[in-house]
Amino acid sequence: MTLANIEDLTHTSLHAQGITLPPPPWHEIGEGLWGIVYDLGDGSVLKLVRKRGGLGTPAALIHREVAALKALGGGRCGGFEIPELLGHGEIDLPANPFVAPLEGWLRLSRLEGRRLGDAIPPTPDGRQRLGETLGAALADFHNDTKALSDTVDLPQKDPILRAVGQLREALPKPEDKALCDSVKERWMSLSSSPVFLHGDVNLSNVLVGEDGRFGLLDFAECGMGAPHAEFRHFEERPEIRDAVFMGYQAASGEPIDLGVYYLAATVNALGTLFHGGSVQPGVAANDPRKGMRLRGMVRHCASKAGLEV
Repeated sequence: MTLANIEDLTHTSLHAQGITLPPPPWHEIGEGLWGIVYDLGDGSVLKLVRKRGGLGTPAALIHREVAALKALGGGRCGGFEIPELLGHGEIDLPANPFVAPLEGWLRLSRLEGRRLGDAIPPTPDGRQRLGETLGAALADFHNDTKALSDTVDLPQKDPILRAVGQLREALPKPEDKALCDSVKERWMSLSSSPVFLHGDVNLSNVLVGEDGRFGLLDFAECGMGAPHAEFRHFEERPEIRDAVFMGYQAASGEPIDLGVYYLAATVNALGTLFHGGSVQPGVAANDPRKGMRLRGMVRHCASKAGLEV
């Protein structure tokens, strides 16, 4: 059995359930902690979710994404195109040395564009324009979902509280568990009005079209929380972070709460440390130098948030 056989196995398994898909081969367009995404060549994509991956459970990730796409998918929300949910369900494929056991699948409409990480302009002026436009799009997204939150069934759990709880259980070092406790205590004291958060806005989950429009992918970490937690991945990309802040402030009329931002960024840094640092044996990122850099980001964000490490 080879890695490519996952396509034939999936096609056969879903066909037995009465799900008609174009025959393989499919074009793999993405892979993450939890699964693989294929372009089916008919204007749709297939997302396969493994039973094991990052933090949390695959069933919960699928449930959140399905709920969000049922509410928002197939149109525009704020400054983003949202893929349409075309189908979803369970799948049972056995594990083998090349294919991890699968939990479920989602079929979505395909959005056009390049991933944000590939679309960042090389010039400062270009990065500034892109960052400001993205920040404004996020402000509009939060504003538009406010009007929907009372009429549709959107996931409610705060993504930051969910993540910090999972990290406290997963991280082995006592000092990291203590930092998670400090973050949670500070986070629970916040008084900002919650909005619906995508929860994982990063360089892979935002698409930039040729016309400059944005697409937004992967709602598996969504929920209700403090608005400025949405920027938590951008501390790793300061070349566009400040421009994103400026665009959000201009569109929302509210200054960025850096205390909220750096608490959320601390959680993000802890998550990056867990998934790619020295705490997971056998992970390719176990290079001690990378572990030191990731640990340094945790200290940096915690210090900016006013927490002792």
